Amino acid sequence: MNSPFTEMPPEPLPAHRYSLFGLNFATDRTIPGLAEDEGSDVATVTVAFAPVPNAIHDPIYCDDTVQASATEYLFAYPGYLRLYVDGTTKITVEPLVECDPSRMWTFLLGICASIIGFRHGFIPLHAAAVQGHNGCVALAGNSGAGKSTLAASLCDRGFTLHAEDLCLIQPANGAHPRVGSGIRELRLWDDAAEALDWTHRVCCATEPGIPKSVYRLTQAPPVLLPLKRVYALEFHDDDVPKGIHRVHGVDALQTLIASLRLRPGLLSVGAREQTFASLASISNTTEVYRFVRPHDRHQLQAWSERLANHIAA
Repeated sequence: MNSPFTEMPPEPLPAHRYSLFGLNFATDRTIPGLAEDEGSDVATVTVAFAPVPNAIHDPIYCDDTVQASATEYLFAYPGYLRLYVDGTTKITVEPLVECDPSRMWTFLLGICASIIGFRHGFIPLHAAAVQGHNGCVALAGNSGAGKSTLAASLCDRGFTLHAEDLCLIQPANGAHPRVGSGIRELRLWDDAAEALDWTHRVCCATEPGIPKSVYRLTQAPPVLLPLKRVYALEFHDDDVPKGIHRVHGVDALQTLIASLRLRPGLLSVGAREQTFASLASISNTTEVYRFVRPHDRHQLQAWSERLANHIAA
């Protein structure tokens, strides 16, 4: 019989381990198309598949799909799945329908990694990132800003995809912050894929109900890269002239805040002062630009070339 004072061995980690976004994940299911990271001895986050709570205790923030407190996060995608994040170490997933595994993993990792990374003091930026010669640059913007399309065009010009849709930025005192590599895949609208001549490539999945295809690029070992620049993507209107415009100080800070992959109300749930201090540090050590271009597929290649030249300069 075990003594009540006998220290019990830790629960074994699930068998499959991956490094993504600068975090380590362990799960009892494989993630399609990704190589496992056998060198990771301890997982930061475990992913389990089980029923999740219907509600959390004393939520600080609520809306139609989210309940959140300082330690819990509950997300419901009606008719698809429900996600529960407990602290900084555990994700529970409850699929509601039989869904495409690749799409499910991309969806749940994007949401949950944003929350867990934020709780670790990282800044979740709604951005794709490409690798250049001495680091990476982020292409930031809300849904529909053209992040994936521009990232695909830059990949055609010799850049390497580093992350898509989520950049978890790890601030560093007085130095360039770092970004961990994510799942190397791009979700392209069919007309964008046609404009880029990507339709001859093999897509690994399609988005249900919308003309959008998923292209999985060659995977590479996980790596943390210094973040050298952030380009906030905008389409041209009468208020802002077309071009690439450097922003500084408060404007740079506001540009980063507008690009967070985090509902604004959730800032009050986390360490608000630390978050703004981290954002200020990033804006002081990283060049921030507004990339304003026409909303015209016929001009996509010309403006992509302009961006590639600016990054390389």
